[in-house]
Amino acid sequence: MALVGNIRDFGLSDFLYLVDRGYKTGGLHLTHEQETALLFFDKGKLVLASRKPEDEQPELLVRLGLLNEAQLGTARQALANGGKGTTLTQVILDQQLIAQDQLQSTLLTHTEESVYGLFGWPEGEFRFEQNQRPAPDAPTMPTPVSVENLIMEGVRRIDEWGRIKDRIASTDMIVKFIDQPGEKAKGVKLAPEEWRVFARINGKDSLAEIAQKTSLSEFDVCRIVYGFLTAGLVDVMKKPRPVAGTRGAVAEAPRVKKSLVNRIINRIRGM
Repeated sequence: MALVGNIRDFGLSDFLYLVDRGYKTGGLHLTHEQETALLFFDKGKLVLASRKPEDEQPELLVRLGLLNEAQLGTARQALANGGKGTTLTQVILDQQLIAQDQLQSTLLTHTEESVYGLFGWPEGEFRFEQNQRPAPDAPTMPTPVSVENLIMEGVRRIDEWGRIKDRIASTDMIVKFIDQPGEKAKGVKLAPEEWRVFARINGKDSLAEIAQKTSLSEFDVCRIVYGFLTAGLVDVMKKPRPVAGTRGAVAEAPRVKKSLVNRIINRIRGM
């Protein structure tokens, strides 16, 4: 029987902590308005996280630059011939199509960014299906990872979002250069990621669009643009259409219903 609830009543960090400490194996399904996410765990460790269905498909390895189309085709054929229990990740490593550390590092970065955004959801339905596993051809990490660091970074980002949102209310906002930069703009030195964002500022693209074009997370783009704002280099403005329900949503603390939380904790421990 699946465990269901709402992260408004039971925080995501608390749930992840219990899955980790309980060495649970299964799939955590999350939905919030039009958004969805799916996290797979093996004995409490995370092996895959996706924010869209295509991230659970082997083509993700091509989009991330880990394999080319021909290599993916070879790996798929070997997977089909490998029999029950064989996984695409195992095939890729056995055939030495890519080094294990590179595969792990790239998929971990993608997984982290997928998870961090979930901590900003003020509410959302969750369903934990015990013993559910990814499809054999899913792009899973070779080494499952602990969620402890993900929890700490996710919580840190919520705190930092609270400060950023004072100046940047939504990722739908447009960034533009100001006509006369202030004194703070003199002598500013930019890191490589900051240059990537700087080069995409055109007064038309939103923060979300800049994130997509630079392959950076929305959090990182907002953090960088917040620095530009503080330095007096840019300004942000709303799109012509109103954007409702965004300000303060990330930093809002969920109201915890103790009785429900206790029931969920007991259910997880008893699974």
